Amino acid sequence: MTTENIFKAIRKWKNLVDSYKNGIDTNGKEILNYLNQGTHFSVSGEEIEQWKRNLGTAELPMIHAYVGIHEDQLKFFLIDSKSDKDANFSTIITKDFLLEFNESKIESSNDIAVNVPPITSEAAINRSFRWNMFSTSWLKAQKKEDIFQLISIPFSDYEKMGIAGGQTCASFFGLTDDLEKKDADFPYHIEIITMKSLAIDHMSETAENYSTPRPPFTIIDTLNDYQLLKVSTSVFV
Repeated sequence: MTTENIFKAIRKWKNLVDSYKNGIDTNGKEILNYLNQGTHFSVSGEEIEQWKRNLGTAELPMIHAYVGIHEDQLKFFLIDSKSDKDANFSTIITKDFLLEFNESKIESSNDIAVNVPPITSEAAINRSFRWNMFSTSWLKAQKKEDIFQLISIPFSDYEKMGIAGGQTCASFFGLTDDLEKKDADFPYHIEIITMKSLAIDHMSETAENYSTPRPPFTIIDTLNDYQLLKVSTSVFV
């Protein structure tokens, strides 16, 4: 995809979620249809190595997973946080929202926890199940909130996968407790969980899950760190 097509895809998603928040309730069904078109996107060891080179010694290295709509398909546009802040859009990686997992690339899993412990595979599946069962409730709760336009994922989530070359890991949606919001009605936010192996007869024992939807932004994680969003949606501050 061209950079301009990526801008248009991100803008199309923003226009859709904005219309829902502005009272066009029928667009809620369309939002959920897009978010349930697939089950996951895959990331390779080669891509993780490229992100590592791009990030260098950046503080708080992250991967920004933008969502967009292109030719009626949900797409993910991945860019490392340093490239995003520098508006170096040549590093964007486009991902399809896949329905099937490529079992030929499954590797034995010995996930290693570094600094922050991962969650168990059971917890990961529970959060994915929560998303599948309660995505409609989540969407209704977003009437009072900013609907995400990207999810910010710690680079360490991918680095901990321990994969190389063409080996892949899978990233998928879940719903997790929102410790900041503490909303009694619906205290959850959408997240992206990453597992090294995901198949019927083989599954990693652990998963990484420290992603955060954006917006909202924070004092230490401002809109200026997300140049792809600013350029795509013509937001300037």
